[in-house]
Amino acid sequence: MKFGVQLYNFRNELKPDFRGALKKIAELGFDGVEFACNYGGITPDMLAVYLKELGIECAGTMFGVNDLLDPGNIAYEYAKQLNSPAITISAMCDFTKEWENIAEKCRKIGINAAGHGLIFSYHNHWAEFEKINGVPAMYRILDSTDPATVFVEPDVCWLTRAGINPSDFIEKYADRIRQIHLKDICVPDNPETTVELGQGIVDLQSVCVAASKTNCQWLIYEQDYTKDPFRSAKLSLEYLRMNVKP
Repeated sequence: MKFGVQLYNFRNELKPDFRGALKKIAELGFDGVEFACNYGGITPDMLAVYLKELGIECAGTMFGVNDLLDPGNIAYEYAKQLNSPAITISAMCDFTKEWENIAEKCRKIGINAAGHGLIFSYHNHWAEFEKINGVPAMYRILDSTDPATVFVEPDVCWLTRAGINPSDFIEKYADRIRQIHLKDICVPDNPETTVELGQGIVDLQSVCVAASKTNCQWLIYEQDYTKDPFRSAKLSLEYLRMNVKP
């Protein structure tokens, strides 16, 4: 498995100087970066060239739901040009009421992505695990969609917040995982307490063992809140190198 970093960590640094910030991020030593809906206004082909110049890979591409519902959207060209392991969405809504609607959108996007030779993946937060008749909405979404076209990118921090054992979830959907978001936190119901990997309450050791038994290609570090994202990323990469077997 390769080590990636989610560019959302650097959202404030990327705004004024996308290329410069991306260069600095590449120098941290991660194998790749996962894009979070911001592509710096650079065309797909030129962004692919720039990543090659920096010596890093694309660990994933995230877009809005409506973008991917359109099979002709440029999002698919970005994913193809960047050789993205998956093209990903997330959603925020009342999943107890909207899970069937989200599942249908996932079906459509999965078909669109497959038509482009891509894998579509859904990124979870915590709201997806509200239960309908005792079953979490996320399980209903995944169990009612085609495993061949709808994958999942588990976020282990939000799984923990939702009261779901991340390792159990990864084992349950092992064949539908190509990327995993590694995020740590001190207080589960306070997103602003995300910390460097290994400094919080998430059982990352067990997660990495579970991930090693899947077809996961990328472990992607994400930290939503930090005073110095570069320092935090460096510390988290050191944790990965010390605790995860290649």
